[in-house]
Amino acid sequence: MDAEVGRISFNVHGLFADSLQPKERVLSLSFLEASSCVCVKTSYRDATDILNRFLGRTGAGTIKLRTLSDSICRIGNEISQELSDVTERILKMYGFDEDSGLPMDGVVLTDNITSVSGSSTIEIDESVITEAIACVNDSREEKIPFSAEEVTIESIPSECVYISVDDIGVKKQKDSRKEGSVRDSKYVENTVAHIQYGNKSYILTGIGMQNVFKSILAFLLVNDLLSREIVFLIDGANDLKGHINSVFAFHPHTVILDWFHLKKRCQERLSQSIKGKDRRNAVLEKLLRYLWVGDVTGASTYLSSLDQSDIKNQKWLDDLLGYLDRKSYAISCYALRARLGLRNSSNPVEKANDLLVAQRQKHNGMAWSSNGSGSLAALQMIHLNHQQDLWFRKKELYLFTPSFDKEQAA
Repeated sequence: MDAEVGRISFNVHGLFADSLQPKERVLSLSFLEASSCVCVKTSYRDATDILNRFLGRTGAGTIKLRTLSDSICRIGNEISQELSDVTERILKMYGFDEDSGLPMDGVVLTDNITSVSGSSTIEIDESVITEAIACVNDSREEKIPFSAEEVTIESIPSECVYISVDDIGVKKQKDSRKEGSVRDSKYVENTVAHIQYGNKSYILTGIGMQNVFKSILAFLLVNDLLSREIVFLIDGANDLKGHINSVFAFHPHTVILDWFHLKKRCQERLSQSIKGKDRRNAVLEKLLRYLWVGDVTGASTYLSSLDQSDIKNQKWLDDLLGYLDRKSYAISCYALRARLGLRNSSNPVEKANDLLVAQRQKHNGMAWSSNGSGSLAALQMIHLNHQQDLWFRKKELYLFTPSFDKEQAA
């Protein structure tokens, strides 16, 4: 008798049969989990080859590339939809509008949602800050222009919630392209958020920044993290400021511009505006020394006082001055934060971008639809949050404590 190990033939009917696509096979949970793990790490073509070799399938019985990619997209879309549904249920439960993420009219939010609890507001001893400022100033020509009383710093860093949000774009796939037509540079933008609380972390992703910010709010609500200090570390994108100010207007929060992006913007604009490599580097070094201690006024005054003979394009210098003015609200005293062991970087979300999207989707000229890109990122999200067993066994996605456990968190 002929037999095929690992494949069983059986008849299905009723609602289960109606839910299947034409010629769709019923796949085991272990196969779905294994195929999803492979597909988020390598191309669909390579994934198909790996799975067929592993299962020993040849000829007509092989797994087809299109069938596999459609199956993975469908799983990713289900995850995204479940995240959206869970987010909306949580927001509604706590008195927030499920569409906008804003408090509903007439709803009075509780104190543990709108303010930081007393146990989280024990201030760092002022003498510690004064000593740290003195140590920094002793080794620098450009001094920290603040006293300990004027500095805004996290009370208990280990009790703070640090949130980093960023967009990552991949080349957008055109529905069709006529011969000889010009390629455009449109992108599919995935928004990624990294939430850190102590030694625990959680990653969220979605298409559309507003959707991700609603999920961030839902996560903070259901984990009772709005009773803690909230610190956003951002790359300076204007839409980030707008979403933070809109969604979190009801709660005190701090916004810090990532040092790497601040430094990068200064490098780019001085390269465009200052004559000569040596002079540009000298100006950049001086400027960064002002910004490292949070002295935006000193930095702007220095740039404005540059000799006209050093300037090759005033437009880009003015652009940099305008940038420093617009971002002054988020430019912190990085030297003091570094001295106290506090974060100055949004690196965790950059790494999350790499793991969720870039490694898989930004190679070999790949182009993606919003559906294809977003579904793969969502699928990788549950793997990074160690929820693949929960999803494939129960079709559930948690935004609360069980998935925020330090033994499981990424």
